[in-house]
Amino acid sequence: MMRTLLALFLSLGTMAWLTPGSCVAQTTDSNPSSQQAPAVTGSANPNATPVDPQVAVPDAKNGQDPYGRPVQPVAPTETQAPPPVAPTEQQEFTQSVQDVHFDLNRAELRSEDQAKLQQSAEWLKAHPDVLFTIAGEADPRGDVVYNLYLSDRRALATRDALVKMGVPAQQILFAEGWGKLYPVCQQDDESCWSQERRAHLEPWTGTAALTHVAAASGVQ
Repeated sequence: MMRTLLALFLSLGTMAWLTPGSCVAQTTDSNPSSQQAPAVTGSANPNATPVDPQVAVPDAKNGQDPYGRPVQPVAPTETQAPPPVAPTEQQEFTQSVQDVHFDLNRAELRSEDQAKLQQSAEWLKAHPDVLFTIAGEADPRGDVVYNLYLSDRRALATRDALVKMGVPAQQILFAEGWGKLYPVCQQDDESCWSQERRAHLEPWTGTAALTHVAAASGVQ
């Protein structure tokens, strides 16, 4: 639960990763003019100075990052998490929505996974109130930066495919890459690695205020 709560906190733009001369602020909406993110409530810190995204986010153009996600001025906010999906619908989600997997060093959906995702999309479209998340993952080979980049592309490819299949964009709370942080198995062979190269779809289960998540995790 901590993992999904913190990821939503990051994707809603309530936190900036600050390094000298750089700032990252992302959301999952691929078209800000036609799609809207889930409604959240919050109040900005009046003493905070917003960061100009056109300067802070590398390669940002016309208010979007290189992947088409809108970037906006970042200031600390106190944001309330959306309500969790009901337990019965969580169980149905687990039974009806499947992860998709990828080839080594690839972020394109294979034909068999396209078919699998289409089946998942039909269930999701029939349950538009079931919010969910997409976590891109990678096998343990490769360095940390590359695996984060690759897993993020996998999450975005899955999100974009679902939206094209008719799943409402606002139903997807976030689509983010986590690299090799959360392995699903421990064997050091292809049978395990192939399971870890995936985009994991999960119903939203968070209930706590996002600011409490940040405080508990030590994120400032």
